[in-house]
Amino acid sequence: MAQYKYSDRLVQANSWAFDQDYKPGQPVTNAGIYRCRACGDEIVVDKGTAIPKSHHEHSLLGPVVWQLLVFAQKHPGR
Repeated sequence: MAQYKYSDRLVQANSWAFDQDYKPGQPVTNAGIYRCRACGDEIVVDKGTAIPKSHHEHSLLGPVVWQLLVFAQKHPGR
């Protein structure tokens, strides 16, 4: 599970981006931390980059499907 220290540096949001599922090899639309819905493993993926195809596999837990956990947003003016 993703952890953080400073709560004032994160904002809770209800963006549609958190509801999208991504399969291995599929490019993501947002940079951030992605979590495997089956096993809970987490990876960091850059915007426009594909989810790694060979990151991990699991046969007993079901298919590997990733979901955005933390959205990385560039600060305006930087």
